[in-house]
Amino acid sequence: METIPTNGDVNIELTEAQIEIVGMFNDFSYENQDLTFEEVVLKEFGPDLFPPTPQGRLFEKECREVFDRERE
Repeated sequence: METIPTNGDVNIELTEAQIEIVGMFNDFSYENQDLTFEEVVLKEFGPDLFPPTPQGRLFEKECREVFDRERE
């Protein structure tokens, strides 16, 4: 029986919907300057936006980068 490795160079990509949401974080960062990233996520999307999966972690990372870039 062949096993599939769980670690390694797996190419994880965001969905089109996730890419659109990443772009929205630029506006959310500007419009909600008194809120942290976590507070904006809860306010705009609720607690389940980033699933605990490799894709979910990538999605959160991309959103946070856009959010932080606007704050600089």
